[in-house]
Order: sequence, then C-alpha cells, then structure tokens
Amino acid sequence: MRQVWEYEDWKDIQIGEIKSAFIERSRHSPCLGNISVSELCCLAYKGCSPVGIYVFSKEDKILYVGKTHGRSLHERIISHIDNRKPVAGSPHLAKFVETLVKKEGVSSEDEAILHILNMKVTWLPIPMISEDISSLKKSIAIIERRLLWKKCLDPFYNSPRVKKNDTFTVKGQRYYLSEDTALGEI
Repeated sequence: MRQVWEYEDWKDIQIGEIKSAFIERSRHSPCLGNISVSELCCLAYKGCSPVGIYVFSKEDKILYVGKTHGRSLHERIISHIDNRKPVAGSPHLAKFVETLVKKEGVSSEDEAILHILNMKVTWLPIPMISEDISSLKKSIAIIERRLLWKKCLDPFYNSPRVKKNDTFTVKGQRYYLSEDTALGEI
C-alpha cells in the first residue's frame, strides 16, 4: 500500500500547507509501472474505501489530479494507460495520453504511456461516512476541487480554468476556497 495516503493522515492538513505535505508523502509512493497487481488491488482486499482521489507526480512536480467515485481507484488508474484514440464527446481516458503527445512533444501514444508508467501515483481514498452514496460523491468532488486550486496542488496537466477559480459549486451549493480550510473538512 505504498501508494495509499490514508484519510486520517491528510484530512486535517490546511489547503495552504497540503502541497509541501503531499510532495513529502509522494516521495514514498511508487511509480505506476512498479506497482504490483497485489498492491494495485490492496484497497479491495483490505476492506478500505476503494474510491477517492489520485495524483500523478514526478519529483517535486504535481502533474495531474483525478477522482473516482463509481469505479475503484485501481480500475480508474489502469484506464490512464489505454492508448486507443479518444472518441470526441466520450469520457474515454486516453485524453491524458493525448495531452502528453500534444503538449509535451512525446512522439507517440506508446511513449506517452511509458511516461505515465514512470510517474509516481498517490491515492487518497475517501471513506464513506454515511450510507448515502451521494454524500460520498459530494465529498470526493469537494476535495478534488480543493486540490486542483492554484493555491493548493495546482497540477500541471489539469485545466487552468478550474485551477484559477476561488469558488466552485457542487450540487447547487457554492464553496469558497481558503488556504486555512482543512482539506478533508466537509
């Protein structure tokens, strides 16, 4: 479970302090290509929440933040190394591969996948606090938006439009971003 940063270990860290804490923690995370199948499926057999946030990083750079609430983290992570061409309007996840080809000058989809396999990956599973699945989805969305913020992790490959906003709305409720807010505060 080298890639798992437990909820209890990060939930009380303030948004303004999370980047340095994350970079320190990510030093212990493995590269995606070095995770065994057993480690990949660790949340499933340890009885932990298999959904939440995942972060790709390399050295001291935060590259990409994503979330999953329907599929498990191990299902979602693997979909990032699918090299099929994205279909316009579909949620196909090869867009990360495509971004590396377009923005980084990577020569092919195969080379982009090798880049992703050499990125460190850290999972932030989010536990189900109540029996209500919509509450869990809402919590995941709130925490993801906090992490995306320019004053938080400010990941390189995520949309600049999302990172610059100091407010966001989830399920009709407006949230204001503040560096003093604890990351896991809902």
